[in-house]
Amino acid sequence: MTIAKAAPISKSVREADPRATEHGRLVQGRRLELGLNRPAFVAQMEKHGQHITPDYLNKLERGTAALSRASLEVREAVRAVLGYSLEEWHERTGLFTPTASPTAPAQAFSAAARGYRSVPKPVPEPLPDALQEAVCLYSGQPEFAALAEPRWPRYLHRLHHKHRPTTPDGWLALFLRYRHEFDPPESE
Repeated sequence: MTIAKAAPISKSVREADPRATEHGRLVQGRRLELGLNRPAFVAQMEKHGQHITPDYLNKLERGTAALSRASLEVREAVRAVLGYSLEEWHERTGLFTPTASPTAPAQAFSAAARGYRSVPKPVPEPLPDALQEAVCLYSGQPEFAALAEPRWPRYLHRLHHKHRPTTPDGWLALFLRYRHEFDPPESE
């Protein structure tokens, strides 16, 4: 009789961190309570000055990305979008919470709040030619008029795509996919 040895568990197969899983359930549960789908949650994060992807949010909610390892700015924006007070957030997560004003958490970490006198405005990244062409071709039609607003092309360009559109029709399809799900923030 031979006894088969069990193969050693590889380092890539790890058990989920129970704390990360607990935080993920908290984030997902509250997000669903608020009636926010993932793209809408991401759009709300943008309003608090933090850009995350729906995929990253999915990883946070599943516990494969630990909320405790996210930057303080991202955690504070998550807290603000979920509508938790500093005390309630600390009680539920056990994570560090700064003494910043709960009404404007993202601004507390701005360059001006850190003591810089003037902050140069970032130069916007140029839009892809196909996206610019889509704006020119389609924004004149009433059903696609929102595409002419500068916030939409900028938002579409900043989204992380598995397969980035390379044609004007591809960019239009992406716009049509997201236009009813959320409202990009205005330019600053």
